[in-house]
Amino acid sequence: MRFLLPKTIALLISFLVYCGYNTNKKTTISSDMYTLTVKRGGYHNDMFQLIGNSIFYFPDSTDVKTIERFNVSSVTPLEKKVVDSFFSKLESERFWTLNERYRTDTSCSSSIEITLEHDGRSKTVFCEDFGRDCPDLIKYIDQSIVVFEGNDLKWTFLPG
Repeated sequence: MRFLLPKTIALLISFLVYCGYNTNKKTTISSDMYTLTVKRGGYHNDMFQLIGNSIFYFPDSTDVKTIERFNVSSVTPLEKKVVDSFFSKLESERFWTLNERYRTDTSCSSSIEITLEHDGRSKTVFCEDFGRDCPDLIKYIDQSIVVFEGNDLKWTFLPG
């Protein structure tokens, strides 16, 4: 019994040190920690925001489009697993390492601006021309948010 108490105390201290100083903690992607804003230019001038497990659509307030669905604000709830997978892909495809600006030499262009916020970090990527000179990851983000929103709000009104 006399030897059991010091061994128990040593074991308890080892356990507490391990729990407090374990640097191999697993990081998980949770949509609750991310905000994504997509602003489309050209003749759209609309915006999407993915906050938590909901996607919000805000149409251009200065111009009425001929296709009605482009004029109506919306909020669409999403499955957490789908959104977590989306943000996981953005992380694995290294969104944070993209350039801040992608220029183009064309005069008729449709811009896109994407801002990702996570854990006190924020990065904005601006492409002067969505159709040309824009990274595939930016196109993937645009396509995904259109699918998430659910009203087929693909690029329709493009200059040139």
